[in-house]
Amino acid sequence: MSNTNGQQKRPNALANRIAGLNDPSMGDERERDVILRAYMFGSIISMYAFLAIAVLFAVIGAGLWTLPLVLGSGLMTFAVSGYCKHEGVDFALAAARAAPRRLVLTQIVTSLIAFAWVFAVGFHQSTGHPLAEAGLGTIISGASGSSIMIGGVIGAVAAIVGMAVSRYRKLKQARLEAAAAADIEDED
Repeated sequence: MSNTNGQQKRPNALANRIAGLNDPSMGDERERDVILRAYMFGSIISMYAFLAIAVLFAVIGAGLWTLPLVLGSGLMTFAVSGYCKHEGVDFALAAARAAPRRLVLTQIVTSLIAFAWVFAVGFHQSTGHPLAEAGLGTIISGASGSSIMIGGVIGAVAAIVGMAVSRYRKLKQARLEAAAAADIEDED
């Protein structure tokens, strides 16, 4: 891929070093491909595991203290997006091209986990005790459980709608770019 603005971009040296991309352990091309796919699989499993732990902790009464787990599990998306942007790859466009079945499955699983977390925190807030008592205490203060549940549901629905609209726009952009590229080829 060439840089269109004429400037030489610095490679993601630190990110590549952290990921071990230039390490001898990456092996040849085939081994590197397998290792990178394995890292991707492991990252996604790790994200789901941390979301599940957040739900579990919310169920036993950790409540809003689980928010860092929920927010931290999304860090992978920001890291990937930033890396791609630095390398000149439109990650939003690449993500928009995801297979519809995979996209729907991911959104369903993530939504179920988010709803379970919001329900557990909201239940704890509204009743004063967690779904499963684990000795973490029952006194909590702050927003009511119903406001957390309503806000969580509205936030989740808004996020899903926003992602769907963004995906539609990116796919439309990709089709227009492909048509323009085809017109340029026809002129040659």
